[in-house]
Amino acid sequence: MKAIEIQQRRQKILTLLSEQHQLSVQKLTEILDVSDETIRKDLKVLVDQGMIKKSYGTAEIVSASPLPPVSHRDKTENPAKSAIAATALTLITPTMRSIGLDQGSTVAKLAARINDLHHKTVITRSLPALIELKDGDNEFFSPGGYYNYNDMSFQNIENPALPNIQLDISFFGSSGVKNSEGLCSSSFTDAAFKKQMNDQSTVSIALLDHTKFTQTSLVTALPWTKFDTLITDHKTPQEIVKQLQNDVKVIVAD
Repeated sequence: MKAIEIQQRRQKILTLLSEQHQLSVQKLTEILDVSDETIRKDLKVLVDQGMIKKSYGTAEIVSASPLPPVSHRDKTENPAKSAIAATALTLITPTMRSIGLDQGSTVAKLAARINDLHHKTVITRSLPALIELKDGDNEFFSPGGYYNYNDMSFQNIENPALPNIQLDISFFGSSGVKNSEGLCSSSFTDAAFKKQMNDQSTVSIALLDHTKFTQTSLVTALPWTKFDTLITDHKTPQEIVKQLQNDVKVIVAD
């Protein structure tokens, strides 16, 4: 079985447990149409990751402090995020026509600045980015899917794929990359989307303010070597910047 299928199934388990709080192993095998052994292996991985707890043939989601929704994150560290977005805009050259935007508050700030450009086509799952883009005259569209409140983005567990297009440049966000060797995500579905957008992009840029280096995420989506540039702000510790420079070009926004 492909790794992506395993990731999608485990994300589906997390989604089901988030909705139902607790489900039996038997019920999960029926819903997902897989063997008891497969479900038990998935549950063991999720238990080891601290995402769920299992007892007496049932599994339940671990209660934890949720990641603040994008609407809240957008109100924090605004100067840093604005500086990163302004720097990111300068990397979009006149010959670049197709732009991919990941989800996240910093990426949404970049979307607002893209309205200053013309004759671009933008693809994004981010609702805040879509709202910003409506004020410009560029073409934009979303792959669609179910709406994730915390990320304020559209996701599709069964098929996270992008349309079969080539993107000239794409910009990526993250919920946190502490102690990670690459860009991270809070879900397997989002990680799969990031991987595909990276594969279909000629140039890939990561946008991370300093707070992202103090927060952890569920899964590593892409190693730093998959990015052409990482843009952060001046509050990111210098030792972290130097470590990142071993794998990727780093720009510190003023």
